[in-house]
Parts: sequence; structure tokens; C-alpha cells
Amino acid sequence: MKVMTPHYYKDFRCIAGACTDTCCAGWDVDVDKNSYKYYKTVKGAFGKRLKSVMVPSQDGECTFTLKEGGRCPFLNDDNLCDLYIELGEDKLCETCAEFPRFINDYGNIREIGIAPSCKTAGELMFSYKDELTFDTVEDNSLTPEPNDIDAYTYMQLRQARIVAFGIISDRDISIFERLMLYLNYAKRIQKHLDAERDELIAGVAKRFCGPDYREKLLDKLKSRDTVLPDKLQDGDIVKSKPEVHKSYGTRLIKGLRHFFDDFKGMEVINPDWNIHVARVRQFLDGLADDSELVAAMKDYHAGSEAFAHEYEQLAMYYVYRYMLDAVNDYDVLLKAKNAVIGILAVDIMAAANRVAGQQSDFRKPDFTMRVDIAHLYSRQFEHSYYNYEVYREYFGTKRCYSYEFLMDALVSLN
Repeated sequence: MKVMTPHYYKDFRCIAGACTDTCCAGWDVDVDKNSYKYYKTVKGAFGKRLKSVMVPSQDGECTFTLKEGGRCPFLNDDNLCDLYIELGEDKLCETCAEFPRFINDYGNIREIGIAPSCKTAGELMFSYKDELTFDTVEDNSLTPEPNDIDAYTYMQLRQARIVAFGIISDRDISIFERLMLYLNYAKRIQKHLDAERDELIAGVAKRFCGPDYREKLLDKLKSRDTVLPDKLQDGDIVKSKPEVHKSYGTRLIKGLRHFFDDFKGMEVINPDWNIHVARVRQFLDGLADDSELVAAMKDYHAGSEAFAHEYEQLAMYYVYRYMLDAVNDYDVLLKAKNAVIGILAVDIMAAANRVAGQQSDFRKPDFTMRVDIAHLYSRQFEHSYYNYEVYREYFGTKRCYSYEFLMDALVSLN
């Protein structure tokens, strides 16, 4: 198989007990079948310890009973893993061995990356200054698993993702303008997927490769008129409507505040999430209207010059990890929403944290703060099966997550 990784992936190293937020607390530990089978054979005192915390499931796997505070039963007082110490690294279950890595298999190609839910991974990701490239190597020890992926749709989406990478890494325009283009790009691809006209995806990708097309499209998107014909030709005049920016209410504030709503059964992976959500609500509730929000965000961005390349890397992570998954559910627009919502949420949380820091004595450097916030959001959104499924439903049904609202938010905050 071919194995693909982001260029910075090779530099990732777990810092174990030196980590300020262990990955061994806050969530269930799901143990795969092979590891469970082995753990049941372990003898002696440690074997008894293992058996005392393993809870079998119907699918032949098990989970570990967590200790008080949601800590893994094998996480010791030095924040090191007793199972690792006792049995060795090769005896870790898949969940523990892989985190914060993710693995996506597409036939004979395996894609591996790291998630910002780990602070060390987030620091590596956010500090990467170059335009992101990917490394590919052959690994003959891996064998492709059978799958039912539609090969034609897969190739169309794979080529479309290359264009998406180009959009996100276009540093001649702002990061919010890049997200506007990516969101609109995904919407156009979604139209053809819904119509079962996959062969038309290549045409969308080709148009979005053109700088003139993208420039004119951006003018149209920033006019708040998102209706643009697919066959926009070079030389076409796009009329802007700047007057739409003059009317301010609180629609943007209310919509963004809903990003941080609780819902029934919501799992809070890290209690710090509640602290940051409280700051966001205080920040947004203290604004008179959307014009004040826009001014506050622009002031934050002006004083935080590094945010653009950090958000670029975060957007590349979302595109790399999720866009091709549309070959399974045919919902590429949802994947683009994941990216836009995630970056908007991190941005609002970071601005709220900056305001809170100015009003107290705890101020963190912007880089450290954004890494911390991105890791909290990733854990909350990506590392709870229940939360993730609820958010997926919300992203497709709630008005604050609609294409129209997200595009308005990007235009306003640009």
C-alpha cells in the first residue's frame, strides 16, 4: 500500500508525562478484539488488575472502567501508563497506540495524520510555517482491505481535494476568503453529487483552478449575493453590493452563540471546555450588535498576525482528514462545514479568551492559547462518538450552521 502523511508528521513525538493534558483521561478507552484477547491471557498481579477493569462488549471488544475524575485505570500518578511499563509499547490497544493519529484507508492508499486534540500535535501543526505538502511511501507489509468504494467517485473527489488544498494554501488572499471559496466549492460539488452527476465534478475543479474565476467569485461572495452561474467567463462583470454591509443587527452574534449551546446528553471531555464556553457567552453577550462583534474580531486579528497561517494549517487538517470521506456518505458540503465551523469556533473562543485575559492576570501567549483552544474543540467535537453524531445532524439542519449563515460570518469577519 501507499502511505501518505503530512510533511510535519515525521516530527511528532509523544512527550508522555510532560504533557499538560494527558490523553489518558476524560473519555472511554475502547479495547480492540485482539488486544482484549491478549489481555485475558496475562498472568500474575497485573493480569488480575487487567481483568478487574475490563468490561466486555457484545462485539468481542471491551472497555476499561475509568477511575475517579475519568482517568484511565492504568494512568499512574506521574501521568505515565502502567500497561506500557509492564507489558511494552507493542501491547497497547489500537486506541492508545494510535492516538492522536487517525488512519483513513482508500483501497491501496492509506492516509495517516495527527489531530489537534493532542497539544503536542497541535503545536507541531500550528508552528508549521511552510505551505503544507504530503509525503508518500510504499509499505509492502500492508494489505488493502476489501471495500465498496465507488472508484469513479473516489477519483473525482481525490482530484477535487487537490484543488481544495490549493485554495486553502493560497496566501495571496486572506484565510477567511480562502474558506469562502472552499465552502462555495464544496457546495457546487455537492450539487452534482446530489444529482448523481459525478462526471461534472471535474469541471467545477477546473474552474476553481483559475485565478480570474476565483477573484470574480470572491467579489460576488463578498457582496452577500451567493448566486453565481457555474459558467462565469473571464471578462464577466460581477457587480458588488457594498450597501448590504451597512445594516447591522444581532443575527451574527446570535448565530455564533449557538455554536456553543449545550444539548441533551452532551459529553464534556475536558472541564476546561465549560470555562471557555462561559467566556464566549460573556464576550458575545457584552456586544450591542454585529458591528461591535466585527470591530472586536478585526481588532483581535490585527493584534494576532500569526493566526492566519495557524488557521491555514487547521483548515488543511480538516480537508485532508475529512473531504475524501464523502466517498462513503456523498456529503462533501458537510466536510467543508466541519472546517469552517471549527475555525470560526476556535477564532471566537480565542478572541473571547483574549478579552478575558485583558480583564485579569492570566494572559497566555496567543500561540499557546490557540493551540489549547483547538485541542479542546477537537476533543469535544471529534473524540466523543455521541457528540460527533449530534453535531453532524445539527450541521445539516440548524440555521446557524447553514451555508448562508456560515458564508455571511466569513464575509463579515474577513
